[in-house]
Amino acid sequence: MLRSAILACRVLQPLQVARNVGRVFTYEYKRICTPNLKNISVNYFSSVNIQPLVNNKQILDISSNITAPQVRSVTKFSLRKGKRKSVKVVLKKFFRLHWGAWIRTKAGRNKRRWKKSLANQRRARQHVLCNSTQSYMLDKMVTNFWKKPKHYVEDPYAPYHTREEFIFTKRKPRIVY
Repeated sequence: MLRSAILACRVLQPLQVARNVGRVFTYEYKRICTPNLKNISVNYFSSVNIQPLVNNKQILDISSNITAPQVRSVTKFSLRKGKRKSVKVVLKKFFRLHWGAWIRTKAGRNKRRWKKSLANQRRARQHVLCNSTQSYMLDKMVTNFWKKPKHYVEDPYAPYHTREEFIFTKRKPRIVY
């Protein structure tokens, strides 16, 4: 009974419209806003000459000079056999060591070599180990075939394929003096 009385009182109360709506908006909005919400001008935005970005010549010139960003996404299902594919850029730029780390050459190692000192050129020839986050990402970008150890004749990376300094990955027994 009480609930129905409260509901009836709520229905009988007129909806109150805020009279100070115009204070919130800028001057252009103030001149079109009135307390009566039915009279708000919808033609305001059509009267302002806003050109779309597609028709703007300067934007088109800038966007035509920008190259597409690099995309190294994994093909999860090939169209022919439905198998996962490796990202070819990863296989070209990185090398996986037997213990799971990925190694790469330094970026820009061959650029402006005539400018670099001999010490800088020597440092540029050195390789860099990827951190665990990068190695985890690269592992997801290649198939299981590339994760298995590969044995090459006269492999220059042969001394780096084992980690003798860590307990879990060492092969040789530790010499105690």
